[in-house]
Amino acid sequence: MTIERILSVAAAQAIDRDAATRLQMPSVLLMENAARSVAEVAGSLGDRFVVLAGPGNNGGDGLAAARHLGVARCAIHLLAEPDAQKSPDAALQLRILRAAGVPITVGALPDLDAHAGAVWIDALFGTGLTRELTGSARAWVLACDRARGAKLAVDIPSGLHGDTGMVLGAAVHADVTVTFVAKKRGLVVGDGPSHAGRIVIAGLGLPV
Repeated sequence: MTIERILSVAAAQAIDRDAATRLQMPSVLLMENAARSVAEVAGSLGDRFVVLAGPGNNGGDGLAAARHLGVARCAIHLLAEPDAQKSPDAALQLRILRAAGVPITVGALPDLDAHAGAVWIDALFGTGLTRELTGSARAWVLACDRARGAKLAVDIPSGLHGDTGMVLGAAVHADVTVTFVAKKRGLVVGDGPSHAGRIVIAGLGLPV
């Protein structure tokens, strides 16, 4: 009997650290591999996309996924710009898009009706979220949840605690969650199962 692998947030972070230190894989390479998987699944859901990206690495995954999907098919909305010191890979993804002249809206939500029927990519908050969402962060999560169209969550639906599956004020109800290496604990306990939808496990190109 095969035992399904479930990762805590700490265990997932340890895998990333091991890849960077022991395997010497640049973290931006892991982000690219994650983004490619997100784009592949998103492309199976439709041909128009709205990327809602947060300022951290989850948002960086979303920004990179837009390139793989084809930026002409994507409306990209960024909650806030990534801090280059805290999230250098996400900041790099933003620089790449801007250097290519890709339109990116910062701090303003898209018109939900104008994008009805698009695939909504939830790349707002990842497994590192531990406090209740308030203000604009909560508003963006609620807006994503109200949007009409298939919803794909990157790693975990925004607003879920990565270990307990608790809703931290508000959380996206995803149709599909693309998570990496293995399921995160928060996807299978608490409110996780009612928010995660179909779970797709994607590799990060680790040599294991």
